[in-house]
Amino acid sequence: MPQPATYTIPPRLKRTVRPERVATPGVDVAARDPEAFWRGVEAGGTPVVGGDDGTGHRTVTFLWRGGDELADVVLVANKIADADSYEHNRMERVPGTDVWHLTYRMRDDWRASYTVAPVPADGAPAPEGALSATTRLRRERALAVADPEDRPAVARWFDALAHAVPDPLARERLDATASVVSLPGAPPELWRPSGGRVCAARTGEEAPAGAGTVTAARLTGAALGNTRTVWVHRPAQAPPDGTPWPVVVLLDGQDWHTLPLAPLLDGLIADGTLPPALTVMVDSLDPATRTRELACDDAFVDFLGHELLPWLGDRHDVTSDPGRTLVAGQSLGGLTALYAAHRAPHRFGRVLSQSGSFWWPNVAVAGGESERMARLVAGADTVPGRVHLSAGLNEWALLDANRRLRDALAARGAELGREPGSVVLTEYNGGHDRACWRAGLPDGLVFLTSDWERRGR
Repeated sequence: MPQPATYTIPPRLKRTVRPERVATPGVDVAARDPEAFWRGVEAGGTPVVGGDDGTGHRTVTFLWRGGDELADVVLVANKIADADSYEHNRMERVPGTDVWHLTYRMRDDWRASYTVAPVPADGAPAPEGALSATTRLRRERALAVADPEDRPAVARWFDALAHAVPDPLARERLDATASVVSLPGAPPELWRPSGGRVCAARTGEEAPAGAGTVTAARLTGAALGNTRTVWVHRPAQAPPDGTPWPVVVLLDGQDWHTLPLAPLLDGLIADGTLPPALTVMVDSLDPATRTRELACDDAFVDFLGHELLPWLGDRHDVTSDPGRTLVAGQSLGGLTALYAAHRAPHRFGRVLSQSGSFWWPNVAVAGGESERMARLVAGADTVPGRVHLSAGLNEWALLDANRRLRDALAARGAELGREPGSVVLTEYNGGHDRACWRAGLPDGLVFLTSDWERRGR
């Protein structure tokens, strides 16, 4: 049955350690000749990244151009900035110039999406609808669980977020709403030129010969009483020897479809990194529906196992082997991916969870209960054949819960005779961030499908 919406409010844990803020290099140049300073910045893009200091760290300088029309400029970097850190993330202005700056000392493998919030000095409100539906929901939740004395700071933070925009000089973009910083040691993104592959859909080129197809369809779920879009990627290469198609079910499919994911899958399948498989990207509709369905909701699991997979099987020759059926998700989707395999082990035998919300439910509103999935795993009759977990070092509210879940899966798997190494947890230097998830997805897929049939093997 659906769980109360308040169960999905993340626990209110304040960050105890923040990144080290240091003096900004080159401020003397900005003070002496702002135009020359900006010409140099525009030539190289932002943020400005310093050299390795010998300890695996670098300076990372974020910049904004503006004058007296601004009261504040606030950096909003994923899981580095939050309602408790407004002051820590305020940029400084070089006196008498249009240069606003903030510099952190960060480990060389850090990646994060970010925006910059220029707050007007005249107090003008942000445009109507400046906050996304997801951010408005986050604001409501944050205010609901904040201590009374903290609510003004929370409100101030979200007021600033209403002015947040991408960095116009950034070298990388997440999408139309955010920029990305990737330091030299961060894992490569395979759909960027530096990763060796480029998405045709991003470069404007025609799709290469041998590219797969993506078909969109509307699917009504009787178990859920709603209709959503699903996108099915079918690669050009079929499984060898006429074997049925393996299946990858990817939750929050609208994000992956619009990335787009399909060209990357085509490339990884063509070079043998991944096996041929059907990838089904499942739309999560809207924030309220997502919150309800991706919180250990039995009806949603029934939809995946009893409606989505049979619907797919009516159109393609798909496997019935749970060991060749994978379900993947991020955040609440990661929680649901494992819950689906727990509730329907006869359908789903491989699980990919990125930043899984395994703290769920919120202990403050669930009568003292938390980390339900770890408890379910500990007493389960079976566990998935393989599980790939990942979580960011900056995800202080869920990193430890992911570690405990990994331990619970490994312990129960050992009791049930699973091979050692069937569950892994990758910890990366980042946050709860699509910029990190899209970089990490291929590694998880490779681990989970290494024993699936590939051409040429």
